[in-house]
Amino acid sequence: MASIAKELVSRVETTVTTVKEKIASHISLFTLSDEKITELIYETHVHADESFDEDSLFVVVENILKRATQIIDKVVQGSNVHVDNVDEKYPKIDLNVPLCTIKSVGSELSCKPPGEEIAHKTALSILQKLSTYTWEAKSVLTLAAFASDLGEFWHLASLYNSDHLAKQLAILKKVPQLIKPAELQKRRQAILEVSNLIKTVVRVIAIFDEFEKLSVNDPKDIPELPAALNHLPVDVYWTIVTIAAISTKISILLSDEPDKPHDLAPYSQKIHYVLNKLNLHLTISRKQLVEAEAFRKIRKLFSYSSTEVLEIIKALIFTKDTVQTLIDGSTNRTVSIETLRKKNTLLFFSSLDITDDDIALLKPVYDTTKKEKNYTIVWVPVVEQWTDELRKKFDALRPKIPWYIVQQFTTVVGIKYIKEVWQFKGKPTLVVLSPQGKVENTNAIHLIKSWGLKAFPFDSKVTKKLEEERNWLAKWV
Repeated sequence: MASIAKELVSRVETTVTTVKEKIASHISLFTLSDEKITELIYETHVHADESFDEDSLFVVVENILKRATQIIDKVVQGSNVHVDNVDEKYPKIDLNVPLCTIKSVGSELSCKPPGEEIAHKTALSILQKLSTYTWEAKSVLTLAAFASDLGEFWHLASLYNSDHLAKQLAILKKVPQLIKPAELQKRRQAILEVSNLIKTVVRVIAIFDEFEKLSVNDPKDIPELPAALNHLPVDVYWTIVTIAAISTKISILLSDEPDKPHDLAPYSQKIHYVLNKLNLHLTISRKQLVEAEAFRKIRKLFSYSSTEVLEIIKALIFTKDTVQTLIDGSTNRTVSIETLRKKNTLLFFSSLDITDDDIALLKPVYDTTKKEKNYTIVWVPVVEQWTDELRKKFDALRPKIPWYIVQQFTTVVGIKYIKEVWQFKGKPTLVVLSPQGKVENTNAIHLIKSWGLKAFPFDSKVTKKLEEERNWLAKWV
């Protein structure tokens, strides 16, 4: 009886295992959570101490794929593309390429049947082989293995009619089977789909490289970057899965069953999602770095005993390559920013939610600056992200403002300094700067509301005098 019971238990366990495997096989790769993917891929990641010049290898791989996809455009679409004019970077001639590793990865990509589960297992197998490399290196090496085969195929296709050796090799690689006009017509859409997906994968891996370069900066300067880097392993996984799926599609196109089902659309949708997300991380990271660098530059300029106010204003508002003209609100004409040189400058920072009352408050001050030629007001709109709607709002406000206006549809570069040091929180703020770049008042709005033009020119000397007067009056009240 005991042996029968044991056998029954064994059969039940086997059945349960079989059912679990069947259920697992029907779970879509694209429903896997990031947490589950992370769990799976970290089992393949031993350490990251093997190194090579992955940046230079990526340059070579990118050049190969640029030329290969250009050849595809030329051969498949019959377009007048001049492959020799491809914009490519210059690689190192003496690059130490981990050739055996690349060949080993290439063998994992070759001749695999279609299916999400196969693509997933292929990716895990590749990650296992690359267990001692960094995450970025894993993606570059996988792309290199893929590019080696794809580049050779389309190179042979381009030389098929002009080089005897290339023609024999092309026959061996089944190139003629794909590039015959009749075959191209049937498979044209599938080949172009492959080409476009390759370009997307290259852009994704290029962003990995951008993150690597940004990571040398102080983490406090780029608070967006850690989130992107923490998610990098999962994004690398998806690039490798996509490369595996593309390789399978190419194998099918070269097989005797070119119409065998293998839909790349889910992979394309996923990798485009990854690309869009990475582009957003990259845009924010770059913006944060520019703002951090501007913050340090502005703080340094203010630390000098005498700095021309114009240099301060340029550093606050513009990047080095975006210095623009101002609009003279009284004439609606553009004027050079040099107009502000050696002048006491009242910088009016605000959002686009300013009211007619806010503008009216400064109108008497503006009238006074027209008489006092050494004083001027500049409106600096502070907008985090410009949109068409906000541009229209700006255009509606502009005719109401008679003083100088900054017209720049990007965030002012010194926004970090303006917010953190001058405590700008969206409400109108009037910062007073001397011709020597000294901050005379971080917000003169309250002085204007309390004292009006009596507080002009709102510098530290007048502020001190008014405070003494107020204190003196308070004693007698």
